Amino acid sequence: MLHEASGSDPAMVAPPVIVEPGEQYAADTRAFQGIPGIERAPNGRLWATWYGGGPGEGPLNYVMLSTSEDDGETWSDLKLVIDPPGEVRAFDPCLWLDPRGRMWLFWAQAWHSWDGRGGVWAIVTENPGAAEPEWSEPRRLADGVMMNKPIVLSTGEWLLPAAVWSNAPGADLEHVREAEEGSGSNVIVSTDQGRTWRYRGGVDIPGRRCDEHMLVERTDGSLWLLARTTYGIGESLSHDGGRTWREGRQSWIPHVPTARFFIRRLASGRLLLVKHSPPDGRTRSHLTAYLSEDDGRTWQGGLLIDERTGVSYPDGTQGEDGTVYVIYDYSRHGAKQILMATFTEEDVLAAEAVTDRVRFRVEVNRATGEPAQQRVRLAEHDDGEPLIAGPAAALWLDEGHSWAPLTLGERLFTDRDYVVEELPEALAGARFVRGSIDNIAATVEEPGVVWVLTPMAERNDDTLELALYRRGFAKARVPEFVLFGGIAANAVTVFQKRCEAGERIALGKWGLLAVPRD
Repeated sequence: MLHEASGSDPAMVAPPVIVEPGEQYAADTRAFQGIPGIERAPNGRLWATWYGGGPGEGPLNYVMLSTSEDDGETWSDLKLVIDPPGEVRAFDPCLWLDPRGRMWLFWAQAWHSWDGRGGVWAIVTENPGAAEPEWSEPRRLADGVMMNKPIVLSTGEWLLPAAVWSNAPGADLEHVREAEEGSGSNVIVSTDQGRTWRYRGGVDIPGRRCDEHMLVERTDGSLWLLARTTYGIGESLSHDGGRTWREGRQSWIPHVPTARFFIRRLASGRLLLVKHSPPDGRTRSHLTAYLSEDDGRTWQGGLLIDERTGVSYPDGTQGEDGTVYVIYDYSRHGAKQILMATFTEEDVLAAEAVTDRVRFRVEVNRATGEPAQQRVRLAEHDDGEPLIAGPAAALWLDEGHSWAPLTLGERLFTDRDYVVEELPEALAGARFVRGSIDNIAATVEEPGVVWVLTPMAERNDDTLELALYRRGFAKARVPEFVLFGGIAANAVTVFQKRCEAGERIALGKWGLLAVPRD
């Protein structure tokens, strides 16, 4: 039995559906946006959804909807907004056209950024071909987060991939919740065409965090589950309709950074896969489409959609004429663009544009808001310990990591396009370890000083503050500074420690490992 919505729990309260968004939702008010989805009505009308609002991922986020009646050449202003009040955010939306021709708009809802439980909500329209469709009342379907489309099995059952994340809640203790069925890449089923939904099963794939999993029914009737992990893509199989799953493992699909990908069965029977294919295997760049004739065992083609660093989160659909529509975001804090590409299976197999249906970088929406400078006062950290300037520890870096100078304009992570925007004089001449924003690790070969730059807990939910204190690090007497992104959520504090030889230092999302000038 799923939780009932309750007025005593703000995240369980149905949010307002705003069908005439006002100036408070204008493009110049959004300093952040991304994570889109797309769907096509039977009459050809396109719909796009994404979320944004606020300086980044957090309680100011809301879900948006836009439409196009000319096959994506032009797009409307916002047609609809889902904006829960207070500290509850709406995020990770998804559009889906069901077998009855109805269009669903799904979104996740949680206290602050993540409360340990989340919730999948939906509204439905019977007339997605209309410019101003009528929508049902919001309904909560399950615990978790779902940003990828449901699938319909050969049995007629509808399966919804809803994940209860494994990462720690960012909400305060009063609002931390526990999911009824527990954490996992879960499967929610409807046997009555969406009237009711219930938990069927799930799998805890090693390395998952924000699962973003997708489901494929193979031709032998088995279910293939693919999930985002710290090492790329993890997978599991079910032979009983999703009730039980094999132990999760790393998928063989290569060169995939930790990011969302997209997979679906096309009308031809082939599988379409859209993923990053960067030369280094780690950067969110080179968004590329592939096809499979054998249920994902091998892949052909390779149509490059967008090679730039900072492209991410593809979603797609297919028109009746075979045209594939893929939507994605670019530079969520910079360009703040939602973009679309169109192509056919022929183009994918040729790995180049060979039909007249290829379009790249079609702009769906662009936000123009700029973050307010210094939203809060930065801390001086007068209560910190004097900065230890050396000697620096000698570190043996894990595979995939490299040294880089800590200087203005230097790229910070292998899988993000963030660069150093501010740096105090006290850190001049330092070096840092460049790796994934989710995983930076090294072993101390010779004793010495190690610094870690991470936001304080009150700044950012993705903080390593408590973990560093537990490992013996101390706060240094260096004022906070905004490392990247121009917002206070990315204001970092310097933590320091004299480390001994053999000590292992492993950082999750997110911290920067650095050492003083030699």
